[in-house]
Amino acid sequence: MQDTFLGEILGAVILAGDRFTLKATFESKPIRVLATGIDSEDGQMIIDQNHGNSVKVLEEIVPFAFFDAFANQLGDEKQSAIVGSFEEQRRIWNTPQR
Repeated sequence: MQDTFLGEILGAVILAGDRFTLKATFESKPIRVLATGIDSEDGQMIIDQNHGNSVKVLEEIVPFAFFDAFANQLGDEKQSAIVGSFEEQRRIWNTPQR
């Protein structure tokens, strides 16, 4: 479970961050998602050279650049976590960016 949450954070930082600063490198690998009917296995992704679908997998990133990008995003005042209500957030979403 911890790996899933870490993967979501890492993915968000990479999508929102500067890939050149992060020096993120990717490699295409054949991935297959398990659907065995066993709760502890279902949804796991494995590398399968014979039956997998090719996806881009993050291979390497500069750790300090990642931590810096993550900290900067947490400090962004436009993050919805600091909004007082859903109505206030809705107003922000519906206001055109300048």
